[in-house]
Amino acid sequence: MELSMFNVSHGFTEAVARGLRSGFLGVEDYRRLGTCDTLEDMRSALEETDYGTFLQDEPSPLLVSTISKKCYEKLADEFRYLKAQTVEPLTTFMDFIAREKMIDNVCMIIQGALNNKAPKELEEKIHPLGVFEGMKVIMSESFDVQGGFDDVYRIFLVDTPIGAYFEEYLKEADRDKDDMARAGIETSQVGGILTKQDLEIMKTSLKKAWLEDFYAFVESQGGTTSEVMGHILKMEADFRVLLVTMNALNTNLSTESSLQDRNALYPNFGYLYPEGTKELRKVFNDTTVRAALEPYSKYLQLFDQVKDFYDAESGGRVGQTSFQSIEDLIYAENVHMYEMAFEQQYHFGIFYAWVKLREQEIRNIRWIANMVVLNTKDHIDDTIVPIFQPRM
Repeated sequence: MELSMFNVSHGFTEAVARGLRSGFLGVEDYRRLGTCDTLEDMRSALEETDYGTFLQDEPSPLLVSTISKKCYEKLADEFRYLKAQTVEPLTTFMDFIAREKMIDNVCMIIQGALNNKAPKELEEKIHPLGVFEGMKVIMSESFDVQGGFDDVYRIFLVDTPIGAYFEEYLKEADRDKDDMARAGIETSQVGGILTKQDLEIMKTSLKKAWLEDFYAFVESQGGTTSEVMGHILKMEADFRVLLVTMNALNTNLSTESSLQDRNALYPNFGYLYPEGTKELRKVFNDTTVRAALEPYSKYLQLFDQVKDFYDAESGGRVGQTSFQSIEDLIYAENVHMYEMAFEQQYHFGIFYAWVKLREQEIRNIRWIANMVVLNTKDHIDDTIVPIFQPRM
């Protein structure tokens, strides 16, 4: 049934997404970018790729931030074109992809508001995929950040799809002394609650809620979408557990008094859930992490690969470029997983995979640009993760 009906509603959009696959930078493109001596050279090299003349109107001298911003704008334009061709339930699926970027934008503007920085000043850093109608008011010159969080809360967090995640987070953050979450939060209370919060923990909590919501939606679709996209989200949930655990080592979050705060950031699904997550909730150093990951050979191998990096970081050793953080290794693992999504048909996973692969490509371009500016092109290959490279 899926075979016969999928193309009726979603065949054209899927065909466009598969066509966009051919636009990823190839081996020769990366070679040309790696030989550039200036950002102007990079502008010329990118003109010969699918990016075309997207930088032609940018004045010299070109900045790394400008290249990155224009790349994200191109991604957002293509994403909006794809979404315009969709019908339900694919439209909602595309909305879920954009919600992650909305969380990034909201958290950044809240951070700016806490620092008395006008949202307009942060416009360059806004992710274009996470732009929504209410942002036009917030990003206007006339918006007064000194007025507190009333307008921010009402516009950003009541009128957007992520409002439910944020409201739930605020209830948890403002628990009463008897450990009971409040039934509701008054607008006037928001500023006081947020001022006391660690915004990185807040962002991780919101993304956990988004990921669990996304997974429930994907599972409700059934068929190949549930199989392919469900696998991707389970892997991402596991990687988030590993990231939170590793990044919390040697910090207050690994102390006995703060373990509950760290453990609250673990998604409630994935291949590690529930047995592996249960063991990881108890860990407090690298020895206990390794013991918890023993039954999971893939994740244990990842941990062993990054252990040297974290040992070097805590020991103050620098300049050893062979070490990679767990983020770098997860990026590489994810690229392979997203590429595999294109090997199956009749599912929504390729739209998510395409967005994530394009974001990795933009990270590659930004890394190369930084290495060109710093005149350290020997390190270009240390971090970039090529996409859809020929398999020998």
